[in-house]
Amino acid sequence: MKKLILFVVLMMAGSSLLLAQKSSAAKAEFVETIHDFGNISESGGDVTCRFVFKNTGKSPLIVTRAIASCGCTEPSHPKVPIAPGKTGEITVTYHPKGRPGEFNKNVTVYTNGKPEKYTLLIKGVVVPGGKK
Repeated sequence: MKKLILFVVLMMAGSSLLLAQKSSAAKAEFVETIHDFGNISESGGDVTCRFVFKNTGKSPLIVTRAIASCGCTEPSHPKVPIAPGKTGEITVTYHPKGRPGEFNKNVTVYTNGKPEKYTLLIKGVVVPGGKK
């Protein structure tokens, strides 16, 4: 009986430690996770958007990497930790030259927070030549 009580007490203590850890983790909350460029001109040059996020956790948020689904998309992320309550941004540039037609591209963002991975989407239509 003593072993059972000890087991229950240890399980409760372990559970509360896990819950405390999760609630103190960093967390990115994005204002938007999808950006629609609409119609863009193939000859108009690169287009860029920003995905703003806030660290709603209780620990500094570190963006470890941001990876695009293809070479036509170039993400940039903060290199310094984002303090709790502060904001940061992921900048995404799309290169439309030589890519007429509709596009949907993902950027996967990895952090030290919970969840560890976020997916951002850019989309639009590249109009051939100089037409818009």
